Amino acid sequence: MYLATNTRPDIAYPLNQICRCMANPTPELMRELDRIFVYLHYNQTIGLTYDAKPTRLTASSDASWETRYSTSAWLIHWQGAVLSWGSKKQNCVALSSCESEIIALSEAAKEVVYFRKLLKGIDSSLVPVDRPTELVTDSKAAHDLSYNPEHHARSKHFLRRHFYVRNAVESFEITVPLVKTADNLADFLSKPLLSPRYFEMRDAIMNIKKERSGVNNE
Repeated sequence: MYLATNTRPDIAYPLNQICRCMANPTPELMRELDRIFVYLHYNQTIGLTYDAKPTRLTASSDASWETRYSTSAWLIHWQGAVLSWGSKKQNCVALSSCESEIIALSEAAKEVVYFRKLLKGIDSSLVPVDRPTELVTDSKAAHDLSYNPEHHARSKHFLRRHFYVRNAVESFEITVPLVKTADNLADFLSKPLLSPRYFEMRDAIMNIKKERSGVNNE
């Protein structure tokens, strides 16, 4: 848990899924946990690597609606690697993929607003006041709802707290660009991925260079 929440976002999603079953462990789940330990053993030298060259603060959000309780995923990206990330079970049953995406967006928006204030406190030039932070999503419905309640009839049951992202947009703290799923890095923390895609996204999120020694992509 320490690794997943502090230094190794590459194991955050599988550990999140295993932790949901802690009250009822099975031999199969123990074997899945062993796979995480084996992966860490063969990739123990990697970690988050930040660049010295200043870059803009960006973020991404995603949600998986495949189970009863959806998974929210978000990443806060700065200086080449992630500052903060999350892969978390939502605490309510979403009635649509749009609702699950809005919940994830609002959680990510809270993180963005926090880090904007933090970086401004360190150096006001790091986050220009007149420039909102991009928080990307691959959900067209969630993107539209972030700016206006055009689907009110379908979204009137959403809890008010789940529209925090709209408040952040209206206060010019963030913008919510719509991107393709393939370009949404938060996808890494919301669902299982095939090996080639997993390692490609891991390297982008953790800023792992191809030539770095000690990296095992098998």
